[in-house]
Amino acid sequence: MKKIIVLGLLLNILLFSSNSVAKVVRHQLAQSIEQREPIGDYAANVTVKAGELKKVFFFTQITDLANTQITHRWFYQGQEKAVVTLNIGSDNWRTYSSKMIPSYWSGTWQVQVWQEDKLLLSSEFTVTQEP
Repeated sequence: MKKIIVLGLLLNILLFSSNSVAKVVRHQLAQSIEQREPIGDYAANVTVKAGELKKVFFFTQITDLANTQITHRWFYQGQEKAVVTLNIGSDNWRTYSSKMIPSYWSGTWQVQVWQEDKLLLSSEFTVTQEP
């Protein structure tokens, strides 16, 4: 009888634990954000005119992570340039961060999406300088 009770308790813990697996269902490197939706898709290449700055947005839609936080980490050629912590308010949440990129930071960029110590997504893009 004790084994059945212990087994039942373990099963309840597994079924009703709050350790859901978060999912990034959409992400996009965008030119702007309007009403929490990305506008203009950079795909994998951002062009910046010489001597100018370009504001770049990284949009993330995430599920199953209500009332927690994610982190966007921006890297330029392997060096961390920005860390942005974002609150997640429900189990289906749209959020974003942005980075001002000067033309002299042309090269390989990466945005990583983290939940605590778990990497959820890594997205690379290239910045090129126009004359």
